[in-house]
Amino acid sequence: MGLPDSTARSALGMVLIAAIAVAAGVVVARHVDGGGSQRHTGATAVVRIRTAARGPVVPPSFLGLSIEWDSVVPYTGPRRDRRGALPRVLAPLDRAQGTPLALRIGGDTGDQAWWNPSGRPRPPTVLQDVGPGVLDAIAWLARRLGGPVTLGLNLALNDPANADAMASEARRRLPPGALAALEIGNEPDLYRRGHTFRRGGHLHRRLTKDAHYDVATYAWQADGYLRTLARPAGPRLVVGGFAGPGWWPSLPRLLRGWGRRPGALAAHLYALPQCSAPTPSQDWLMSSAASRDRVAGLRPLLAIAHRYGLPLRVDELNSAACGGRPHFSDSRAAAVWLTDTLFAILRAGAAGASVHTWRGAQYAPFAVTGSRVVARPPLAGMLAFARAAPSGSRLVAVDVRGGDGLRAWATIDRSGARRLALLARNRARVTIPSGRRTGCAGVWRFPARRGGPRCTCPQNRRYLLDLPARSLAVVTFRARARAPCSSPGPTRRRSSS
Repeated sequence: MGLPDSTARSALGMVLIAAIAVAAGVVVARHVDGGGSQRHTGATAVVRIRTAARGPVVPPSFLGLSIEWDSVVPYTGPRRDRRGALPRVLAPLDRAQGTPLALRIGGDTGDQAWWNPSGRPRPPTVLQDVGPGVLDAIAWLARRLGGPVTLGLNLALNDPANADAMASEARRRLPPGALAALEIGNEPDLYRRGHTFRRGGHLHRRLTKDAHYDVATYAWQADGYLRTLARPAGPRLVVGGFAGPGWWPSLPRLLRGWGRRPGALAAHLYALPQCSAPTPSQDWLMSSAASRDRVAGLRPLLAIAHRYGLPLRVDELNSAACGGRPHFSDSRAAAVWLTDTLFAILRAGAAGASVHTWRGAQYAPFAVTGSRVVARPPLAGMLAFARAAPSGSRLVAVDVRGGDGLRAWATIDRSGARRLALLARNRARVTIPSGRRTGCAGVWRFPARRGGPRCTCPQNRRYLLDLPARSLAVVTFRARARAPCSSPGPTRRRSSS
């Protein structure tokens, strides 16, 4: 996809304007986030990494995957026929970020599932029984991913003993030390409303839990769970996880009342949070309004977390609530959005982010059909972030001049290797001054170019890249020159979080 359709004279005018702007030295504002906040009319970009301006360090297992309770077995397969293809599809994320992928089991179904190994009659607000088979499926996936696991507990049921029994059995069945956190409830601010919708042939139901539920009820119920579940050296207890900011002002009072028992706060973030809102364009999805502005909206919650010394994780992240939208959440634009949003979450100071999915969801990062598991565009957005921001690296500044909407993020690791993520909204030719560097740099692209170069070598003291519209690229500059076109990932370390 090239420049917007126009007459030849119009197109030539746009190119001339861009050339004049670059020659005059019009500079996009220099930020740790890589700039790119202004729209440029040119298709040529000059990108410079500024390692002196540094931001947050990437925490271990920053990137994660969130799965609904009722999708665990459909994703992993039954005990006698596990889908080995699933961990193989996810393995590149582990290798790229250098620490294991975090795993969260929760979502709407967290408040509609209960521990019921004996098959007792279900309460009215419960749709799913959790027994040893479900926990074994989680344990199987946890062993293959190797990262920290968070389990969502049913707060709406108001049965702390049942939640405690499930957590105890999970600790017994999961790999030693894998159960890192227990999340108490999911979007309690929506307990008063139910919603039913269908995606990918799957009917997703969110029941009305309590038509009169309010903050006071939440405070009382959560306190009971915190008292029951709190144990020395036990899993971290996570609170919050609200659908919107309406209950945020109550959090300081709630946290004071709960004392030191909460160990973390949860947040949910969707580019399009309204289930019934019209589907915007893919161009909107790649705009700052959909990514960076949405992350900026978390600042009050992050400030509360910082004030009380609690890590905050965006444990439910994706492009559009209620399973996403066709030709929107499954598009290349969604991959660009996801990479940009993950970097913005890192810059904001969050402890991590888990991309949410369930069987049939339009925004799912992979599709499961029989024994096959196929990567979809959102997975490429996750992989671009993981490759550009491995664990232990530090966010640094980038200058972007020109590029017609091109954005960039960069990191530097302890060895001095620099990684540059390029996010092309429109077609762009990118120039990266090489300075004193003479070695070739590794290049990863999405969409992949069959037979295309896997590296770029400097010519006239600059690296050159051509990017198609709605594409991603990660350029890796090693501290010391290696063999041409070589771009190995970081050494994998087991997460301690």
